Amino acid sequence: MNTDDRRLIRQIIRQVHPDLFAANPYERQCNSDSLQMLNVYVDSLARRDTPSPARLEFYVREAGALLKRQAELPTSGSLAPLFYAFNLISVEELRTSDPSAAAADTNFLSWLHETVQEAVRTAGQHEELKAVIRKHRDTMHSKFHLTAVLVGAEYAVSLKEQERQVASLVILEQGLTALYAAGMSCHGLRIQLYHPDTCPVESHSFVDSAGHHQLRTTHMRSYVADDGCLHLVADISTLQSQVEQLDLERARMLAFVSDFWLGRVKELTPAVQALLGVKAVWCDTKTEQNSQKFVIWAGYLLERREELHALLQGRKFCFSLIVHSEGDGPLIHYHTSSPILNVRTDCPPSHLMEFLVSEMGTAASEAATAVQSVRELEEALLDRVRVVFGLKCIIKICMNDRVLEGARRLLDNADAIKAAVHLVGASIALDDCYEVWDSGFISIPYNFNIAELPGKLLMLQSGTKPTDSSSGSSSGSGSSGSSSSGADTRNAHSHRSDAQSSSSYPNAAIPVQWDGVGSAGTTSSSGGSSSSSSSSSEAHAAEVASDLAGCETHTEPQHPTRYATPRQHDQGVSA
Repeated sequence: MNTDDRRLIRQIIRQVHPDLFAANPYERQCNSDSLQMLNVYVDSLARRDTPSPARLEFYVREAGALLKRQAELPTSGSLAPLFYAFNLISVEELRTSDPSAAAADTNFLSWLHETVQEAVRTAGQHEELKAVIRKHRDTMHSKFHLTAVLVGAEYAVSLKEQERQVASLVILEQGLTALYAAGMSCHGLRIQLYHPDTCPVESHSFVDSAGHHQLRTTHMRSYVADDGCLHLVADISTLQSQVEQLDLERARMLAFVSDFWLGRVKELTPAVQALLGVKAVWCDTKTEQNSQKFVIWAGYLLERREELHALLQGRKFCFSLIVHSEGDGPLIHYHTSSPILNVRTDCPPSHLMEFLVSEMGTAASEAATAVQSVRELEEALLDRVRVVFGLKCIIKICMNDRVLEGARRLLDNADAIKAAVHLVGASIALDDCYEVWDSGFISIPYNFNIAELPGKLLMLQSGTKPTDSSSGSSSGSGSSGSSSSGADTRNAHSHRSDAQSSSSYPNAAIPVQWDGVGSAGTTSSSGGSSSSSSSSSEAHAAEVASDLAGCETHTEPQHPTRYATPRQHDQGVSA
């Protein structure tokens, strides 16, 4: 795969990463499955094999709406249909496209030496802005008795986006202060805030002075959502009037009703988990209707508890359950590379009971066990890498599913790398290319060749960015014993289809989108492996969630925060 193709794929993955759809379980799983098929397709190209045709379906979020993108990849190995589906190439480029050869490697040590200091500095700025954003939210929660404040996109992955969030929060505080002084109470309200540069827009028709019909585009108008959340634009000249025009009593009433159904979800999920004997239960609560559907479904299921007890006889399953309300997927669905069983809220209890006691239920549980075994091996190895190099964080996003190979290569070459580069405090991503993220993460290819010294150092010293390509050779020191990677037993991106993994979620005080109970995945800290919690997800949630599929994160422990994580939701904490 050439450099341009690799760059375009990364642009696509950043739009469809499963972590960006934590509140949309069906779309999340659909994106995860399609990423797996894309991974297989790209692997075939890397081996110079003829790939099997693949039909990909992705969901993207544009202006608050979920849109579907579809592409048919041919046996010729062309990725152009995928790029065209995402409007990254023109029709002419689609017609003339041909697969191209892989690009050359970049020297590992020289690139890393020139990159790490700036990346660590960027990561530090990212953490500082996160703290500023958190402080602003805390201040407004306590000062105005707000239930929640969410600003901007779900994940802020660049310093510029974080700066927009800070500016928006400052304007919101000024506006609410003026409203409070005028005698208006904001007690119990939820607010979704948009920066003027990135907010949704609306078009309005009008007749100009010449009598011609014209269209005018403006910022979205403020409104009260079905869950009672106020959607506002952080415009200092209009913010006060935006709030004054809304029916705040209606917003509080809707929020109360929404909270009632969320409360019922929290009450019923432990009972459903215990009844079915699954590892965890998660449900889609992004809308009040979805919460209602889950409550009704859980009620039907619990009414047949005696029958289920007799059928299952105390049997335990190793998969987790996602209960969703999307109507265009199968009633029950699982993939062998995922520890998740997807069930629709209109799935009859009898249908689920038949599945659990069938060979398919056994196969799904065995597949989840296999996935978890590979994860535990990867987690242990990645934690060793973090400790040896003194990293702040290490994640895996290899599209080629070579996590173990990359981790072993790093450990085998630890002395040489540490002698050349000071990595203490850096955040590393095992990837298939060299890149520095806006958040300060450093991507390195899993199959870097430390012995090869091409003439890239002069390019780096002159300020030229290295070629965005992975190492084409797996030879060189540190390669011994790496080829037998156990990561081949599963697909890397399927990691993130597990909704309970704590590193998938931003630590922000937002209206609860996911609820459930059960054991979360483990994430490594300097004290060893432990159950995931707010402290483990805090160090990396926002900055890593937006990039490639298959992330698994290992961080140093952070101080726990007050913000709700999925694990906290198990304990009844709401945003």
